[in-house]
Amino acid sequence: MKTATDYPLFLGAESEVGVAPRIAVLSAPLAATVSWGGGTEEGPLAILQASPALEVFDDELLQETVQAGIVTRPPLALAGVSSAEACRLIKAAVAAELAAGLFPVLLGGEHTVSGPAVAAMREKYPDLHVVQVDAHLDLRESYDGTRLSHACVMRRVAELEIPFSQVGIRSFSREEWELVGERHWQPFTMARILEQSDWLEQLLAEIKGPVYLTVDVDGLDPTIMPATGTPEPGGLFWGEIIALTRALARGPHGLVGLDVVELAPRPGAEHAAFTAAKLIYRTLGYLFPVQK
Repeated sequence: MKTATDYPLFLGAESEVGVAPRIAVLSAPLAATVSWGGGTEEGPLAILQASPALEVFDDELLQETVQAGIVTRPPLALAGVSSAEACRLIKAAVAAELAAGLFPVLLGGEHTVSGPAVAAMREKYPDLHVVQVDAHLDLRESYDGTRLSHACVMRRVAELEIPFSQVGIRSFSREEWELVGERHWQPFTMARILEQSDWLEQLLAEIKGPVYLTVDVDGLDPTIMPATGTPEPGGLFWGEIIALTRALARGPHGLVGLDVVELAPRPGAEHAAFTAAKLIYRTLGYLFPVQK
């Protein structure tokens, strides 16, 4: 793991455009509760290392989104700290960016990092709505003896009484599905997405406030995102995830924060980190139009 002083910048040297930043990229390399394939603590670094390979001139938007101003923060020092302390540090870091008027992009690490980020976002946006892209519901009360597990993150969000929508779901326990029924939640499972061509319109209709988007990369199909600890066949493809981020960014309530989590680098699958970096950059382009 690199030190904070030589950690790479998102987009590398091309991010240094001499304008006041509007976007802050934070790294939270937490991997305390991984349950199958390891390596999520290396996900943020892999995304940052891949990002200079992006063309800063976006091929869809025909603009250099980097001109909006992007600053990359040193990674949070999470090695060896408890999950509770890690969550405290993450919440404080996200809150600091919001206080400075910057749009936070959080790179994980396991999905646990999204919980404290959401808590910080809700303090600024009381009517926050969370959209979760994921293969899994992540609604367990606890997992492997802890409530601060990647498998429990949306259960913790639910306890904050923050409304949320779940997209790309295709793996869950009986207990989680029973909870979904009890609470009358209606996740956008992959079966539902494939059956209902207007699923995106349905999603937008249930959102009543500004959106925080959390993307667990296993929500994407493993043919385009093989580098994750818990791959599940049959996920979202590039066109579908981009249509989603475009709709959220340009929707009536807007997108106010973003995280990308659970990337676990694998030899021979280096394209996965590039895909994650391009997803972030494209989404930022929808949010920050710049002069062409």
